[in-house]
Amino acid sequence: MAEVFEVAKLKKFNDEKRHHEIIWSDEHAKVSLLCLKPGQEVITHTHHGSHIWTVIEGKGELLCGKKSQPIGVGQIVVVPALEDHGIRNSSSDNLVIASITGQGD
Repeated sequence: MAEVFEVAKLKKFNDEKRHHEIIWSDEHAKVSLLCLKPGQEVITHTHHGSHIWTVIEGKGELLCGKKSQPIGVGQIVVVPALEDHGIRNSSSDNLVIASITGQGD
């Protein structure tokens, strides 16, 4: 059955570190919500499958290898399998991202 999620009700922030919460999963994929206050980040990492981030609120920096580029609301980031990637909230506002990955990553 299809599900609809209210981001405004699900988003949570932590003063000490970014908040990461799985909001849906099955045997094929999972959807997480990442909430970052200014200055917080997801350190660079890799996955065995592709990784998709959708920026829902705020803006920040996409980190790929040693490069960075700005990202913001309305943008979708697609990271191929095994590529280093991370994100940093370099703004003065909160950043909320929906993260989609295949199971096992």
